[in-house]
Amino acid sequence: MTRIALITNNPAPYRVPVFNSIKKFDLLVIYLAKREINRNWSTNNLKHNHYYLKENFHSHPDGYNFIHNNPDIWKVLNKEKPHIVITTGYNPSHWYAFIWSAIKGKRHICMTDGTIDSESHLSIIHKIIRRIFFIRTHAFIGASNKSIELYLSYGIPRKKIFCSALCANNFYFSRHSHIKYNERSFDLIFSGQFHERKLPFLFIEICKRVNEARGRCRVILIGDGPLREEMLEQLSLFKVDFVYPGFVQQELLPKYYSAAKVLLFTTRLDPWGVVANEAMAAGTPVITTPYAGVAGELVIDGVTGAVCEPDAEIWTAAAMRLLEDQNHWELCSANAKKLVASYTYEAAAAGIEAACEFALGR
Repeated sequence: MTRIALITNNPAPYRVPVFNSIKKFDLLVIYLAKREINRNWSTNNLKHNHYYLKENFHSHPDGYNFIHNNPDIWKVLNKEKPHIVITTGYNPSHWYAFIWSAIKGKRHICMTDGTIDSESHLSIIHKIIRRIFFIRTHAFIGASNKSIELYLSYGIPRKKIFCSALCANNFYFSRHSHIKYNERSFDLIFSGQFHERKLPFLFIEICKRVNEARGRCRVILIGDGPLREEMLEQLSLFKVDFVYPGFVQQELLPKYYSAAKVLLFTTRLDPWGVVANEAMAAGTPVITTPYAGVAGELVIDGVTGAVCEPDAEIWTAAAMRLLEDQNHWELCSANAKKLVASYTYEAAAAGIEAACEFALGR
């Protein structure tokens, strides 16, 4: 059976089930680390073949991305002798794998969740590095329509590009999706890192305004991060009724999503945003910014929620419409469940398999 080596940073709960679902090829996932320091994920369901390299990484100045340098990847590739190498980034470790594939005459595939927005800050050097990769890449995998647009912007032919969408366990998150508008005891929910990039204080300002307009606003916050204490203090100061269970592992998330009417996915920039998948599977409409990958693809303005520029007044109006207009909420909730249903682990695995078959000339 054809052997694939896929090199990625660390196990992610939304990718592990995809790798578990690949059946057409003999997949080996080479992880550069067991966990990056800003992740609290618990991933113990690795049913695919995998290998952890000796960790060697440091934080990028943005405090969000990490640079991995694992020279031992060369030894692992020599031992495993894959027919196809899939790289998911442009770290030194990915460079080693890319160069190995070129020297050994093996097929190479690029895989990204990046978008034109998320890569708009890149230097000329970074863009040249990508073009070097692309010259000797036989197929491309994007996580979204915006990732496909990114590849197209480099002149990659559309026939070489395949989609492996980021997704959640729809069945699991939909277990309580039947809970109706009037049965949801919380108005708004925040799920993510308590980090400036996630615009947490925009979320708090909206909570404050909704509280003032309606005389009440019940909120759930899920996650953790450096701004936690400041966020909680401000919510208390503004007399917003909130519940904070802390960082919540995947198995406990569905009950929180289905207890709230609207997810406010505030973000300055996210290549995708799996929290939107999770909320929508639970029947919870989502409001987000145009700078999230899900915007316009999963979160469709007026259909499954709203897409708004990060302005508190605009967001408050969008939130109030969903909270005050039950018919609109029910329509968005039903649309959200229907639209997200096709974003499955099996479909994402099929996208990777299709790219591999194309790279092999099948």
